[in-house]
Amino acid sequence: MFGTLRTLLAINVILLHIFNIPTLGNYSVSFFFILSGFLMTYIMHNTYGYKVSGFKVFWLNRALRLYPVYIVIMIFTMITLYFFNDIIRHKAIFYPNNLLEWVYNITMYYPKIIPHQVEPRLVPPSWALTNELTFYLLISIGISKSKKRTLIWLFLSVLYFVATYLFYDIPTYRYSAIPASSLPFALGASLYWYKDRLKFKAYIYYPIILYLIFILNGLYSNELNLIVNDISIYLNMFLSLLIIYLLFNLKPKNKKKFNYDSYLGQYSYPLYLSHFFVAILYSGIIGIGVFDNSFKINFIGLPLYFILLFVFNFIIVHLVDSRVNKIKEKIKKTLT
Repeated sequence: MFGTLRTLLAINVILLHIFNIPTLGNYSVSFFFILSGFLMTYIMHNTYGYKVSGFKVFWLNRALRLYPVYIVIMIFTMITLYFFNDIIRHKAIFYPNNLLEWVYNITMYYPKIIPHQVEPRLVPPSWALTNELTFYLLISIGISKSKKRTLIWLFLSVLYFVATYLFYDIPTYRYSAIPASSLPFALGASLYWYKDRLKFKAYIYYPIILYLIFILNGLYSNELNLIVNDISIYLNMFLSLLIIYLLFNLKPKNKKKFNYDSYLGQYSYPLYLSHFFVAILYSGIIGIGVFDNSFKINFIGLPLYFILLFVFNFIIVHLVDSRVNKIKEKIKKTLT
């Protein structure tokens, strides 16, 4: 039941980047990391295992999940960059200048403690995939293989956050830096070990109510003083954990609803990756509500922008993602 959630979180990021709604998108990225920590730990224990064969299949499936859609969107961005170069005003979007920069862009692994500081990035949000890939690797080699290991990992992650307040109190080091992602990933992995502890009947309106609180927390935290604002960051993580726990224990009565949820979930990743490309396309072709000297769009352009965004992603999901998913299912069967 995580498909709709992932797509909603991707839309929150788009609202931050393109429509300038503050904070909520940042909180959604942390939510993504928590969810990834939980799901990657879950599938390593319940699908792939920690043998060499499981490790290989895990990474083959991760590569198929991440790279075909990414490469397609990167190519579209390069084409758009050629035709609409005069309207592209994102500082990270330009052609790589050397082989290493091409490698970084193709692999989505930007070798810096704060990946979003590496330029160029033809697909700007791909910096977060550097963080994801780092912790996918750690999880696949066993950092959350046992409860004890996971809790040690969580403890060290908390220490890192404490150290940032004591020695370099810069918010970036608690959000987009690679070690900053350790805490949300470790929280998600820790949830795996406690997911069966509480037994109660979950109703769909529980996670919906908590998600609305999460939205309000993100929208209004920016208007609070610094101390309360920092508290809201950790409230966001706590709410994320509760929502994941509730959705995991929510058993859909109607299987078609679950399939619908899975279908919606297919849009989360391409939406996340493609929204800058579509903003460039929108600016060059439609242009309604585009701020001067910016890739940002006024709310008057929101309906048309999202129509263009979903049309493009419908094509991506049906021509690329759905075909790749069939290959992934065949590969998974090799484990059984």
